[in-house]
Amino acid sequence: MNVDAFLNALMAIGLLLVLILIIYLIDRVNAIENETRRVMSTITESSVKSESPFMGLSAKKLWDVMCGRGTEGLDHQALSDLRGRYPLILSKHAEALYRDGYQDGFRGAPSEPQNIKLISTAKGSVESWIPSAQANALYQCGFDASQSPESDWGPIRASMDEAGHFLWSKAQIEDTSPLSEWLMPVATEIASEQSSLGSSSSVDAESKGNSKRKS
Repeated sequence: MNVDAFLNALMAIGLLLVLILIIYLIDRVNAIENETRRVMSTITESSVKSESPFMGLSAKKLWDVMCGRGTEGLDHQALSDLRGRYPLILSKHAEALYRDGYQDGFRGAPSEPQNIKLISTAKGSVESWIPSAQANALYQCGFDASQSPESDWGPIRASMDEAGHFLWSKAQIEDTSPLSEWLMPVATEIASEQSSLGSSSSVDAESKGNSKRKS
């Protein structure tokens, strides 16, 4: 009887060890599967970001990356390409805010300027975000310009250029020319350009006429 009890105890212990080993193996297999899924998901996400013209970034995340924040783990070449396209995105956003303000001022119906805009580019559409203070300033420039004669646009241009300089410097973009030069051009400059174009056209026409007479 004692031998049988001993053998039964050994069998019970053996079965228990086998059960523990099976549970351990199942747990390890599950852990390996979960890790594999995580790695594959990371690889897929990285691949999608690298193929996307905006690296999967939009709105404030895009702005933060352009300002040099949160760039860890991003592909440097893709980031460099995106930085080359970002000035167009930022310029379109600034222009949209100014146009919105101008139109609202013309109608006499102010609205809340949106610091997030969906910007269309040749590479696709992306949400652009800028700080609310600069969004409000650009909108207000448009609103004030629509209700003021051009002779009084000096302070408005200064305010616009200040907002533009802040945005461009924060986004680490070379500020080659003030925003007001193309959003609020001086009428005399426009007239001068048109006159220059007209003179060129006259010269071309005269040259063509002389050529015809000679022939």
